[in-house]
Amino acid sequence: MPTKHHEHVVPNLRTGVRFYFSSVSTSGYVPFHWHSSLELVYVLKGALRFNLDGQIYHLKENQFILVPSGGIHDVTNQPNQAFVLQIPLQVVSPYFDHPERVQFLNGQTELPEYQTIIRLVTMLGQASENHLESSSFDFGIALLQILRLMFTTFKAPLTNRHVNEQMKEILIYVNDHPHEAISVNQLATHFGYNPSYLSRMFKEQMGLSLTNYVYETKLSRLYDDLIHRDESITALMEQNGLKNPRTARKIFVDMYGCLPKEIQKRHRQQRGRSN
Repeated sequence: MPTKHHEHVVPNLRTGVRFYFSSVSTSGYVPFHWHSSLELVYVLKGALRFNLDGQIYHLKENQFILVPSGGIHDVTNQPNQAFVLQIPLQVVSPYFDHPERVQFLNGQTELPEYQTIIRLVTMLGQASENHLESSSFDFGIALLQILRLMFTTFKAPLTNRHVNEQMKEILIYVNDHPHEAISVNQLATHFGYNPSYLSRMFKEQMGLSLTNYVYETKLSRLYDDLIHRDESITALMEQNGLKNPRTARKIFVDMYGCLPKEIQKRHRQQRGRSN
């Protein structure tokens, strides 16, 4: 399975987890993906919008989300700063059987334990920056306390809800054909579905229409091109398989709050000032 869709977490600490500070200065969109590891994202500044297994979560400052193993999610961001903790399953297995089956409760901001996790993640940040003999111990202690809360207070009741594996194949197909115009009819033919049935199934499982997903994936690449390339917007749209400029512009404004030409103009001016 392509690694750009199913991410493999490379640990960066002795505890076997990956922990880092993320600072993003522009708006953006990360298309649907998943990883076998568990993930905790804690917003320090700014805002993030997660679509996790068809549920929408708006994260503001001092809020976090827990992403289970295999949870399909996309991320729409404004400029933000966040701590990201990624936990491979083998780190949890000595303490909890089959951590890959666990779903988590999100949005429980009223619980005292919610603030406890925020305090513990802040401790991870402090311990990872310190270079004291005790820092690794401090990090490990805080990590185990976070895991304990994740698998007790924030463990969701077991459900049969899961994303059809064929949906993952569709996500991969869309991401692997960035320069082609892709329609619902084309996807339905390729995967052997009736177009209406495929559209309905995708919306039910992923929380947005298949057409919108195709556009959002391609527009995220267009946004990156607008920042780094000086070609005309028409040419960049063509190269990203966006054959309907009117629809593309409308969805672009919904995603980024402005027209493509405004993004291009802004970054041209920034490049001009830096030269």
